[in-house]
This record gives sequence, C-alpha cells and structure tokens, in this order.
Amino acid sequence: MADTDLWAQVSPRLTDARRQRMIKTAGQRTKHVRLIMQDVHNPHNVAACLRSAEAFGLQDVHVVTLGETFRASSVAKGVGHWIHIHKHASIASCVEDLRQSGFRIVSAMPDPNVHSLSQVPVDHPLAVLFGNEHAGISEEWKPYVDSFFTIPMVGMVESLNISVSAAITLYTLTQRCREVLAPDAYFFSPSEQRALLSEWV
Repeated sequence: MADTDLWAQVSPRLTDARRQRMIKTAGQRTKHVRLIMQDVHNPHNVAACLRSAEAFGLQDVHVVTLGETFRASSVAKGVGHWIHIHKHASIASCVEDLRQSGFRIVSAMPDPNVHSLSQVPVDHPLAVLFGNEHAGISEEWKPYVDSFFTIPMVGMVESLNISVSAAITLYTLTQRCREVLAPDAYFFSPSEQRALLSEWV
C-alpha cells in the first residue's frame, strides 16, 4: 500500500464531504470476505460483480482466467480504483494466495442437498467462488473448495444470473459477519484504513 503520509498531505485538498465519505468507506472495508471469479465471460456480469463487491465492503477480488479474457464493461468504470483486483493465470496460483492468508473457499451450487447460504460458517475468512456463466467452476477447483452452498428459491427457475447470485451472496455473508464477528476480526485496522486512504488519494 501507499505511504500513509500521503493521506495527511493530500486529504486537506479534498472537499469535506469527499474526505468524510472516503474515511467512512475505509472504515467499513473488510479483510474477512473476498470474491473469486473464474472465466466469467460477459463484461457486464464482471462489472456487476465488481460493483457488488465494492458496495458491500470487500477490498479484494481474485480473477482467474483459464479460457476467458478478463474484461470489465463501462458499468464498472471507476470501481477498480477502490478495490484490489488480483489476477491469476491458474487456479493453483489463486488457491496458494488465499491459503497463505488463511481463507476458506466456498462456492455456489444449485443443489438442494448442499447447505443453504444462511448456513455457511463465517468464523473463518471466506473466499466466495463463482465460475463461468455456462460451464460453472472448473473441475480443478473441486479439491480446494471447502464447502458448497445454495441460494434457496421458491419459484420455477432453477438458477440465477451470476451477478445476481454474487450480489445476494456477498450481501448475506457480509451482513452475517457484521452481526457475529468482533470488529477487529472483520474490518480493516486503523493503520490499514490509513494506508488504504493514502492509496486512494
């Protein structure tokens, strides 16, 4: 992250409203939940997932490109400035990065026999995996996924668009984390917030 002195140097040049919004946003950033996208094809889906991640306080998104080029549409313009996007050319690289930081990997699966989203344990850092719109996640992920979950539905449709699924999942998990975790286990520390603010300016 950037030199933490930058915030002190640059922030006085901002309007008070802008400065306060950035401080508030940094104070809500989480180190506990991350998003993984593997070969998501549609740029608008990519953009919507990135916007949801940022909107619900995630700072880190991992993008794995095995067969698709990572492209975010104009809908995501500006989002990349506020979050960290980690790009991986292999699943192994992504898994190693996450495991070193103590993350468990969970993934959505439209199967009534797996746990409901509301039952996913949130006591450990979570990386939520979503795969390609048509093919889903690669089989290579299976040994690394700690648990699968489903989003309960009562209508006739069997699945949701990936961006909708990601938004529902990230909202649900971040809300549950806020309810059950101690603030220092979920949010960035004051020093991490300060470093993030310096990076943003």
